[in-house]
Amino acid sequence: MLTQVRLVVPNFGSSAFGVQRSGGSRMRPKTENQKPKTSRGLPIEHPLRAFIIAFFLLLSAFPVFSQITGAKITIQRSKIRVEEVLKEITLQSGIQFSYNPESIPTQQEISFHVRKASLEETLGELASIIPVDYTIIEDQIVLNRREGPVGMVQEEPEYFTVSGFVNSLSSGESLIGATAFARGTPIGTTTNAFGFYSLRLPKGNYTMEYSYLGFTTEIAKIELIKDVKKDMGLRAVPLELPDVIVETPVSDMLDKRQMGRLELKPADLDNMPEFGGESGLIRGLQAFPGIKSHSDGSAFFFVRGGGKDQNMVIIDDAPIYNPAHLFGFYSMVIPDFTKDIKIYKSDIPVNLGGRLSSIIDVRTKDGNLNKMEFRGAFNPLLYQFSLEGPVVKGKSSFFTSFRRSNFEWLYKKNVPNLNLNFGDFSFKWNFRADNKNRFFFTLINGRDDLANTGSLSSDRAGVFWNNFATTIRWNHLFSPKIFSNTTLYAGNYQYKLSSTEDIWHSGIGNLSLKSDFTVYNSQNITTKFGGELQAFAFNPGKVLTGSLSSLFPAIRQDYSRQAALYYSTDLSFSRWQFSAGARLSGWANLGPAEYYTFDENHEVEDTITAGEEVYQSYWNIAPRSSLEFHIDSGSSLKLSYGVYYQYIHLISNSASPFTSFEVWLPSSPNIKPQRAHQAALGYVRYFPKQGLGFSSEVYYKKMNNQIDYPPHAQTLLNPLIEGELRFGEMRSYGLELLLKKAPGRLNGWIAYTYSRALRQTKAVNGGREYPAFQDRPHDFSLMLNYRLTKRILFSAYWTAYTGSAFSAPTRFYTFNHNTVPVYDEKNNARLPDYNRLDVALKFILNRKPENTYQHSLTFSLYNALGHKNIVAVNFNKILDDNGSPIVRANAIGEQGLVATQADLVRFFPSLTYKLKISKP
Repeated sequence: MLTQVRLVVPNFGSSAFGVQRSGGSRMRPKTENQKPKTSRGLPIEHPLRAFIIAFFLLLSAFPVFSQITGAKITIQRSKIRVEEVLKEITLQSGIQFSYNPESIPTQQEISFHVRKASLEETLGELASIIPVDYTIIEDQIVLNRREGPVGMVQEEPEYFTVSGFVNSLSSGESLIGATAFARGTPIGTTTNAFGFYSLRLPKGNYTMEYSYLGFTTEIAKIELIKDVKKDMGLRAVPLELPDVIVETPVSDMLDKRQMGRLELKPADLDNMPEFGGESGLIRGLQAFPGIKSHSDGSAFFFVRGGGKDQNMVIIDDAPIYNPAHLFGFYSMVIPDFTKDIKIYKSDIPVNLGGRLSSIIDVRTKDGNLNKMEFRGAFNPLLYQFSLEGPVVKGKSSFFTSFRRSNFEWLYKKNVPNLNLNFGDFSFKWNFRADNKNRFFFTLINGRDDLANTGSLSSDRAGVFWNNFATTIRWNHLFSPKIFSNTTLYAGNYQYKLSSTEDIWHSGIGNLSLKSDFTVYNSQNITTKFGGELQAFAFNPGKVLTGSLSSLFPAIRQDYSRQAALYYSTDLSFSRWQFSAGARLSGWANLGPAEYYTFDENHEVEDTITAGEEVYQSYWNIAPRSSLEFHIDSGSSLKLSYGVYYQYIHLISNSASPFTSFEVWLPSSPNIKPQRAHQAALGYVRYFPKQGLGFSSEVYYKKMNNQIDYPPHAQTLLNPLIEGELRFGEMRSYGLELLLKKAPGRLNGWIAYTYSRALRQTKAVNGGREYPAFQDRPHDFSLMLNYRLTKRILFSAYWTAYTGSAFSAPTRFYTFNHNTVPVYDEKNNARLPDYNRLDVALKFILNRKPENTYQHSLTFSLYNALGHKNIVAVNFNKILDDNGSPIVRANAIGEQGLVATQADLVRFFPSLTYKLKISKP
């Protein structure tokens, strides 16, 4: 059996990383009277300085590695095994060997004598004694058995490329992040977002190994005497069986684990306890470190201290501006339609932009190329259907799903005029034209309706919102080393509030064209570049119809465009990986338009009328880089730094989880683009015997041009809305810890985050820094799946975090018989800490997992402990029968305000039946 043996480079010494060796001078402890030393500009305890120190410590280690590879080697042994020779060379030079122990006579005893020899001379001596050739690949030595006279050494091999797609054998779905590895060499790679891989290898015969979590490992032998195209299909493992554990090589897991990036699979969402028949994206995100949800019943979430508008969910590249139904209890992203989810919190790739804090990149299923499959889910509150199958078997397929709420039976009898429902429709089509061209089409439409309806259509009053997104995509292979993806996509979000005759309407939409190129230059150099053009339309909100429409001022609509060019290079050399790139973006506001300028007191200074020309533009370049060091085969250290810009802004001065009265505005003469600098340092360690993976990250983020609001700011139906805005800065920092258990009978993860998010705006809170709403220092979550039997799965999810900051009055006074609150510091109080436990039991009803008819029954409890999680605190007057205010705690004493709390869901059971029917 072919295997890979890798000799680990020895420890370079603590001094390479700036650690004091024993025996030297000791650091004296600081007394209370001593002041900490500082450098000019930044105090030593400043978080940014800590990152700078770590960066230079990493750089200081690199020359040490370069020097030891050129070290002189001395081995004087009359009787030594070949295996011991290789270990001794590794100890003295730091170089690594990869070889097949069945081909190399590692146990053969030889006489080996070299003195102060270079690495090349040492290897030449070894090749003259045993039949072995050596090749230097990525600063590593690959040994191969030589057929022929001893002493011949291959020094400059001819290189060729093996490339192709890795797919699921049963469905034909491309597998994102699958591993392609050449046995007996250190060379391997992972497939891109479309299942494509490319490997450059020296001429010769190879055994290729293909693997993916949840699938069997497949082997293929190739003769590489020219460029070879090799597609591979992998068989799915029936994970329903408790004794099946899919093992992933440690080096594979390490290569896939990118700092600041999380990966979710549909099974991760599907196994989480449900709420009302579904476990969606928003609740799935909050289970991981660095991501905080707004509260129960809200679609908003915060990433590493950023604002709620600084995150973007994209489905096949098209943006979803409101990714939730029913104020956040349900998600537009359902597991059945999802193939892969990547969450970027830092080190965001240059081809993705437009937000400061995170990009949630969702890739959808292509549809089964080989057979028809029907899925259904039935819950008292929700039903869902999906169908997928081939249009032309093996060449073209489709996937479609439909979902609708079923709340009517709860309220129609008592409130017949109430209309409360949501629904969505999804469709995907893919077509493999030939080996070099593939086409995809995606369409998603979702709507929510909450209204009271009368006998006449004009009596309707309520809210309605709609999300629409579509994508047309073309994949093209120019050569085995050049892959391209061109996408035309659109996104649209509309919100309407109706009150009898009047309708208030706001919205945002975009149309974009994007083209990405990936060039696999060599085995250790990959280049990515591309460009993007976008057009935006903004409706900040206006009254469309009704008697009141003439009473409100006219609100102008804005039109803008954005262009971006980006480039990045990934380099790998020995145990180091370096990535550097930049994104150049330009923003332009388009006329005709009329806008205002404001003085220092935020009063209108002038009115400017722009013609058809561009009346405002911004150009910015955002560099991004990362440096990763593989400490050994199971651990790595990574440092990253990036600059990010955001040109569209969500205007909302409400902290309510239910409000959708948000207004999207573009950057303009009065609103500068938001900017963020983020530095992060991370450590990853895998424990293969225990099946555990541990990661820790620290980060520091500085944000400029952050929008804030003075008291009582008017943001709706206000043509002078830009004069209501105040601009300041924000900083956030934190520590994120994640311990994850690999798939098996027991799996899951534990996550903890310590973080701070602090705002400072000159015109708010007296210019003093204050905690943001999303400032929650402590956040803990635990997710566990345990398979009790072959057909019974128990799941539990527990989360607890510090309550959100809000402003509470510090005292009251009476004026004209009215009680008036007095506020001091902004966000000076906190809601009670949040605590929730969800549990679920899943029963697999079919006895054999390979049956064409599969079905299951899931019982879930949301907030099983019934904890009262507060979402809002209000200070309300309580009146007696005569209309006089009283205080509930003391009806006789001084009249005042009473604090009342509101919570949403204390205990919610759910029962869901799911089925899957496959036609062979």
